Amino acid sequence: MPQLKSFLKDGEAESYRNVEVKFIHGRKAIMTIWEAGYDNGGVDGDRERWEEVEKITLSDYKTKVEMHALFIEKGFQMKSEEELAAWKIQKEKEAEEERERKQKQREQNLKMQEERRRKREMEKEEDMRRQEEMWKEKEQEEQVRRENEILEDEPAVPLDEPAVSSDPVEEFQDEL
Repeated sequence: MPQLKSFLKDGEAESYRNVEVKFIHGRKAIMTIWEAGYDNGGVDGDRERWEEVEKITLSDYKTKVEMHALFIEKGFQMKSEEELAAWKIQKEKEAEEERERKQKQREQNLKMQEERRRKREMEKEEDMRRQEEMWKEKEQEEQVRRENEILEDEPAVPLDEPAVSSDPVEEFQDEL
Protein backbone atom coordinates (compact mmCIF):
# COMPACT_ATOMS: atom_id res chain seq x y z
CA MET A 1 0.00 0.00 0.00
CA PRO A 2 2.74 2.56 0.72
CA GLN A 3 4.02 2.23 -2.86
CA LEU A 4 0.50 2.57 -4.28
CA LYS A 5 -0.14 5.66 -2.17
CA SER A 6 3.16 7.17 -3.30
CA PHE A 7 2.43 6.26 -6.95
CA LEU A 8 -0.90 8.06 -6.79
CA LYS A 9 -0.16 10.99 -4.48
CA ASP A 10 3.29 11.86 -5.78
CA GLY A 11 1.99 12.23 -9.32
CA GLU A 12 3.54 9.20 -10.98
CA ALA A 13 0.12 8.01 -12.22
CA GLU A 14 -0.57 11.44 -13.68
CA SER A 15 2.74 11.41 -15.52
CA TYR A 16 0.80 9.46 -18.16
CA ARG A 17 -1.34 11.22 -20.76
CA ASN A 18 -5.10 11.26 -20.19
CA VAL A 19 -4.82 10.07 -16.59
CA GLU A 20 -6.58 11.94 -13.82
CA VAL A 21 -6.43 10.88 -10.17
CA LYS A 22 -9.40 11.59 -7.90
CA PHE A 23 -9.12 10.69 -4.24
CA ILE A 24 -12.23 9.39 -2.54
CA HIS A 25 -11.61 8.97 1.16
CA GLY A 26 -12.37 5.51 2.51
CA ARG A 27 -12.51 3.85 -0.91
CA LYS A 28 -10.20 1.34 -2.59
CA ALA A 29 -7.91 2.68 -5.30
CA ILE A 30 -9.60 1.71 -8.54
CA MET A 31 -8.50 2.71 -12.01
CA THR A 32 -11.46 3.22 -14.32
CA ILE A 33 -10.67 3.24 -18.02
CA TRP A 34 -13.06 5.21 -20.20
CA GLU A 35 -13.34 5.29 -23.97
CA ALA A 36 -14.88 8.00 -26.10
CA GLY A 37 -17.85 6.98 -28.18
CA TYR A 38 -20.34 8.85 -30.30
CA ASP A 39 -24.12 8.79 -30.46
CA ASN A 40 -25.48 7.62 -33.83
CA GLY A 41 -22.26 6.00 -34.97
CA GLY A 42 -20.02 9.04 -34.97
CA VAL A 43 -21.75 11.12 -37.63
CA ASP A 44 -20.72 14.80 -37.72
CA GLY A 45 -22.54 16.84 -35.08
CA ASP A 46 -23.11 13.86 -32.79
CA ARG A 47 -22.36 14.29 -29.12
CA GLU A 48 -19.29 12.64 -27.71
CA ARG A 49 -20.05 10.35 -24.81
CA TRP A 50 -17.77 8.35 -22.56
CA GLU A 51 -18.21 4.67 -21.88
CA GLU A 52 -16.64 2.78 -19.02
CA VAL A 53 -14.46 0.04 -20.48
CA GLU A 54 -12.72 -1.49 -17.48
CA LYS A 55 -12.13 -1.17 -13.73
CA ILE A 56 -8.88 -2.32 -12.16
CA THR A 57 -8.20 -2.53 -8.41
CA LEU A 58 -4.76 -0.96 -8.01
CA SER A 59 -4.13 -2.47 -4.57
CA ASP A 60 -3.61 -5.79 -6.39
CA TYR A 61 -0.32 -4.34 -7.67
CA LYS A 62 2.41 -4.27 -5.03
CA THR A 63 5.25 -2.27 -6.60
CA LYS A 64 5.59 0.88 -8.63
CA VAL A 65 7.22 -1.16 -11.41
CA GLU A 66 4.07 -3.32 -11.64
CA MET A 67 1.88 -0.20 -11.71
CA HIS A 68 3.94 1.43 -14.47
CA ALA A 69 3.78 -1.84 -16.44
CA LEU A 70 -0.02 -1.89 -16.01
CA PHE A 71 -0.38 1.65 -17.36
CA ILE A 72 1.79 0.86 -20.39
CA GLU A 73 -0.09 -2.42 -20.97
CA LYS A 74 -3.39 -0.50 -21.01
CA GLY A 75 -2.06 1.84 -23.68
CA PHE A 76 -1.21 4.93 -21.65
CA GLN A 77 1.79 6.94 -22.85
CA MET A 78 4.18 8.91 -20.71
CA LYS A 79 3.95 12.68 -21.00
CA SER A 80 6.83 14.53 -22.62
CA GLU A 81 9.26 16.56 -20.50
CA GLU A 82 7.45 19.75 -21.56
CA GLU A 83 4.06 18.28 -20.66
CA LEU A 84 5.39 17.11 -17.28
CA ALA A 85 6.88 20.55 -16.57
CA ALA A 86 3.58 22.26 -17.44
CA TRP A 87 1.66 19.67 -15.41
CA LYS A 88 3.90 20.25 -12.36
CA ILE A 89 3.45 24.03 -12.64
CA GLN A 90 -0.33 23.53 -12.86
CA LYS A 91 -0.30 21.19 -9.83
CA GLU A 92 1.77 23.67 -7.81
CA LYS A 93 -0.67 26.45 -8.76
CA GLU A 94 -3.63 24.26 -7.74
CA ALA A 95 -1.90 23.34 -4.48
CA GLU A 96 -1.26 27.04 -3.71
CA GLU A 97 -4.89 27.90 -4.51
CA GLU A 98 -6.01 25.06 -2.21
CA ARG A 99 -3.76 26.35 0.60
CA GLU A 100 -5.20 29.86 0.13
CA ARG A 101 -8.75 28.49 0.09
CA LYS A 102 -8.09 26.53 3.29
CA GLN A 103 -6.50 29.58 4.92
CA LYS A 104 -9.54 31.71 4.03
CA GLN A 105 -11.80 28.98 5.37
CA ARG A 106 -9.82 28.87 8.64
CA GLU A 107 -10.05 32.66 8.91
CA GLN A 108 -13.79 32.56 8.25
CA ASN A 109 -14.21 29.81 10.84
CA LEU A 110 -12.25 31.82 13.40
CA LYS A 111 -14.31 34.91 12.60
CA MET A 112 -17.56 32.96 12.98
CA GLN A 113 -16.34 31.45 16.26
CA GLU A 114 -15.48 34.92 17.53
CA GLU A 115 -18.88 36.25 16.46
CA ARG A 116 -20.63 33.34 18.24
CA ARG A 117 -18.51 33.95 21.35
CA ARG A 118 -19.39 37.66 21.32
CA LYS A 119 -23.07 36.87 20.80
CA ARG A 120 -23.04 34.42 23.74
CA GLU A 121 -21.26 37.04 25.85
CA MET A 122 -23.82 39.70 24.93
CA GLU A 123 -26.68 37.29 25.65
CA LYS A 124 -25.12 36.48 29.01
CA GLU A 125 -24.76 40.17 29.83
CA GLU A 126 -28.38 40.77 28.76
CA ASP A 127 -29.55 37.89 30.98
CA MET A 128 -27.59 39.32 33.91
CA ARG A 129 -29.10 42.75 33.28
CA ARG A 130 -32.61 41.26 33.19
CA GLN A 131 -31.98 39.35 36.41
CA GLU A 132 -30.68 42.51 38.06
CA GLU A 133 -33.82 44.38 36.95
CA MET A 134 -36.01 41.58 38.29
CA TRP A 135 -34.23 41.72 41.66
CA LYS A 136 -34.65 45.51 41.80
CA GLU A 137 -38.35 45.16 40.99
CA LYS A 138 -38.73 42.52 43.70
CA GLU A 139 -36.90 44.73 46.20
CA GLN A 140 -39.17 47.67 45.31
CA GLU A 141 -42.26 45.49 45.64
CA GLU A 142 -41.00 44.23 49.01
CA GLN A 143 -40.33 47.82 50.15
CA VAL A 144 -43.86 48.88 49.12
CA ARG A 145 -45.30 45.83 50.91
CA ARG A 146 -43.37 46.69 54.11
CA GLU A 147 -44.50 50.32 53.96
CA ASN A 148 -48.12 49.21 53.51
CA GLU A 149 -47.82 46.89 56.52
CA ILE A 150 -46.48 49.75 58.66
CA LEU A 151 -49.35 52.01 57.60
CA GLU A 152 -51.87 49.30 58.38
CA ASP A 153 -50.40 48.81 61.86
CA GLU A 154 -50.52 52.57 62.80
CA PRO A 155 -53.70 53.67 64.62
CA ALA A 156 -55.92 55.92 62.59
CA VAL A 157 -56.59 59.47 63.81
CA PRO A 158 -60.35 59.89 64.59
CA LEU A 159 -62.04 62.52 62.44
CA ASP A 160 -64.11 64.09 65.28
CA GLU A 161 -61.09 64.96 67.42
CA PRO A 162 -59.47 68.30 66.83
CA ALA A 163 -56.10 68.18 65.25
CA VAL A 164 -53.28 69.09 67.52
CA SER A 165 -51.09 71.86 66.24
CA SER A 166 -47.47 71.94 67.01
CA ASP A 167 -47.12 75.58 66.07
CA PRO A 168 -46.62 77.66 69.32
CA VAL A 169 -47.93 80.86 67.71
CA GLU A 170 -51.14 79.13 66.74
CA GLU A 171 -51.54 77.70 70.24
CA PHE A 172 -51.02 81.16 71.77
CA GLN A 173 -53.65 82.70 69.52
CA ASP A 174 -56.13 79.96 70.45
CA GLU A 175 -55.67 80.78 74.14
CA LEU A 176 -56.48 84.47 73.68
